[in-house]
Amino acid sequence: MNALAALLLALSLGAAAVPARADADCEAPVARWQPREAVLQHAARQGWQVQRLKIDDGCYEIRGQDAQGRAFKARLDPETLRVLRLKWRDGEPEHERRRERRRGQTE
Repeated sequence: MNALAALLLALSLGAAAVPARADADCEAPVARWQPREAVLQHAARQGWQVQRLKIDDGCYEIRGQDAQGRAFKARLDPETLRVLRLKWRDGEPEHERRRERRRGQTE
């Protein structure tokens, strides 16, 4: 029983030593970030029409439409401009989605 307890303690301490990392967060130092203009040029090369460009959790976040007119939200690494996440929108305005979620919570 002592060996099992020691093993569990060692495993739990080892897991605690590993820092928690959220894959969605970007960790590049600001000094290495691409400028906003480079992000906009990158988006234009992709055929994207940018409606909003902001910084969220250390990443660039773009909301816009692709060349086919589909609405999307993309998260880009600020250093490499690599797309980390791309989420297609269903065409329904965001405020309508929020309203529906609130209705579901109150019922």
